[in-house]
Amino acid sequence: MRIRLFIVASLIYGALVAAACVFYLDLGDYQLVLGAIDVKLPVVVWMLAPLALYFVFALLHLSFYSFLNHLKFKHFFKDAKKFEDFTKDLLLEKNPKIAFQTKEFKQVGELSRSLRTQQKLPDHPKINEIFDLLDGLRRGEVLNLGKFKLEAKNILSIQNEKNRIKNDVNHAHARLKNVHQINDDLEDLAFENVLEKGTYEQIKSIKIAKNPQQILSLIARFQRGDLELSLSEFEVLILQTRFNEAEYLSLAKMSVNFFTPDAILNIFLKIKSQNNEALKGYLYLLAEFSMYEELENQIRNADEDFTPFKALLLLREKNIKIKPDHLIQ
Repeated sequence: MRIRLFIVASLIYGALVAAACVFYLDLGDYQLVLGAIDVKLPVVVWMLAPLALYFVFALLHLSFYSFLNHLKFKHFFKDAKKFEDFTKDLLLEKNPKIAFQTKEFKQVGELSRSLRTQQKLPDHPKINEIFDLLDGLRRGEVLNLGKFKLEAKNILSIQNEKNRIKNDVNHAHARLKNVHQINDDLEDLAFENVLEKGTYEQIKSIKIAKNPQQILSLIARFQRGDLELSLSEFEVLILQTRFNEAEYLSLAKMSVNFFTPDAILNIFLKIKSQNNEALKGYLYLLAEFSMYEELENQIRNADEDFTPFKALLLLREKNIKIKPDHLIQ
């Protein structure tokens, strides 16, 4: 209530009471005797005296709190001006030294600092819960986000789905069911995770085309013992992919200890008859399996210059042993 309005309303009320008593009631006088004090006043005055006393105390009360509000809003508007500088310091990765005077801006300042540092605050359990959520997502955990009612396109929902794809290869495989072409980052992540961790049955069931580098990564898994392949599966995997010369050579080097020499040589011989890019890989296998006569025949009949292989044969004639790996790159 505004003080001026209170004063006007009180004066009008007091005047109406006084007028009613004076013009409509003849109450006479009343004498108050307190020891040596003898006061005789009209009854109307005695009636208005408590109202006047209440008016004075109420006016003092309103004036006091009005003064406090004045100070509060004075500090509030000063803090509002300071907050812009405070925000600038946070954005510039500075440590703000601005001190706020009002409780509201002190709380806002603490919350703003915590958003940057993600340091928990004792009086804000709900915000601390979100900090725990963000920390868990950064650590790769899969969390229940249902209570936060986030949209599917929310960045936290997407990160949670990425974590689930990374942690659960079966979920990653399920996302690629009936997918013929990668359409977004989640499908790309799921595809890479199945190639990295899935079984050959899961990999084979995916309808998305695999590039030569991805096939080589599967062969590398087979080489490490992380993936099981039969000879026929290995052959199909190789024959269905068109590599370049360097990739065929890398494939040949990885394949040395997979199956029997005859099995690997037959696969590369079949590929070489269809794609001359595999010739260098086939020659490497001949050298690795010490089939030097066949190697010499292949080099003699080839149009290309196979200097590393010729050097290997020359060193053999001189009884100098060297691994084919060291010469053939």
